[in-house]
Amino acid sequence: MKIHPDAHEGAVNVGGLAVPFHDTLTPDDTRETVVLVHGTGGSAKTHFHTLFPMLAARYRVLAVDLQTPGGELTLGMWSEQVAAVLDERAAAPVHVVGYSLGALVAADLASSCPGRVSSLTLVAGWVRADAQQRLRNRIWRRLFESDQDLLREFATWTTYGHPFLAGRGDADIQALIAARTFPDGIAEQMRLNAVADLSGRLAGIAAPSLVVAGAYDQMVPARQTQLLFGGLPNARYAVVESGHAIPHERPAQLFQLINEFVADPAAAPAGQVREPLFV
Repeated sequence: MKIHPDAHEGAVNVGGLAVPFHDTLTPDDTRETVVLVHGTGGSAKTHFHTLFPMLAARYRVLAVDLQTPGGELTLGMWSEQVAAVLDERAAAPVHVVGYSLGALVAADLASSCPGRVSSLTLVAGWVRADAQQRLRNRIWRRLFESDQDLLREFATWTTYGHPFLAGRGDADIQALIAARTFPDGIAEQMRLNAVADLSGRLAGIAAPSLVVAGAYDQMVPARQTQLLFGGLPNARYAVVESGHAIPHERPAQLFQLINEFVADPAAAPAGQVREPLFV
């Protein structure tokens, strides 16, 4: 099933890899373009299946399915894939939204190709993994190698906020666990989570930026999103009532934040901390 009825599907060759995209562009569409960059183990469909159609009602939306090559994966490899799709599909600067590891990819793109990015929205992103994040990463890896059923439970527990899980019945929780998959390349993507480092790149990103944090995020705690906010010279900060899975738990709130920011990135001054969106 397509991510959206109006989305064209295709692929761009990047270093021998076919990088799929989903694009709502039509010949007479002059709207601003929003580019969606997914996170670890995800795709446009799994991470943005609700957000994509919300944004498509107001913007041209272009989402990329990042591909993991053999060997060591770097942020630069993934940001080059996004840049190649932009070269093929979008001549004008675009608004880039990155989620989780995709937030780091989006920031790397903005640093490497500043003229391509009109604004930058970084959802549940971080600067460099700290000891707590590396510990979770090591537990994930050991379970991936020894007990993937238990890993599905562990990953579900760490992905969603405790209010979200507490409000669901056992059958709903089991459905979330059963739906979790481990696509090819996820182990290398997890390794990148542990070693990726934006600390030397943030100061050079001039694009107006919005950092979005989950109040109950166990994967990327508030101290990390705050470091990301503090490291960007032209950034704003917002918190939603969610765990790490912000696009799943709070898609309407995330759409509200992105829509307001993309409509006028300079409307809120740099350094602004928005009141938490708790509903």
